[in-house]
Amino acid sequence: MKTVYALASLAVLSACAGQPHGLTVNELETPRYQITERRRLPIDFPGVQQNLFRHAAACGQTYTFEMVPNESSFGRVVYRPTPDAGWDRSVVLSLVLLHNRTINVKAYSYYPGQMTRVHEMLTAMMKPQTCGADSSWENKLSD
Repeated sequence: MKTVYALASLAVLSACAGQPHGLTVNELETPRYQITERRRLPIDFPGVQQNLFRHAAACGQTYTFEMVPNESSFGRVVYRPTPDAGWDRSVVLSLVLLHNRTINVKAYSYYPGQMTRVHEMLTAMMKPQTCGADSSWENKLSD
């Protein structure tokens, strides 16, 4: 009887361990959840924010731009499938503003299979009138 109880307890605990309850943005923005990155995108934070507003008006898809608290060179673009979605269900583009007014981007997601969403977010930042993923802007970057 103790063995059955112990196995049942173990099953319950293992099911709970796999759930991302209370995942924070700091836990999400780690190498474990990083899915891609882009370097030196030719845009700055005001340009990102303006393009996200243009994209929302043109396509109806809203992404949130936010500055990292107490940091002037770090920001985020966040996709939430619902307004109350936690970080475990969000896709985050972490932005670093460089001295030459370009940005580096790292994309994070708790769940795999989010590359299409990341491409859509990058397209919204770089080509706001384009609805959906478009990589035509990527080959115009200089090294």
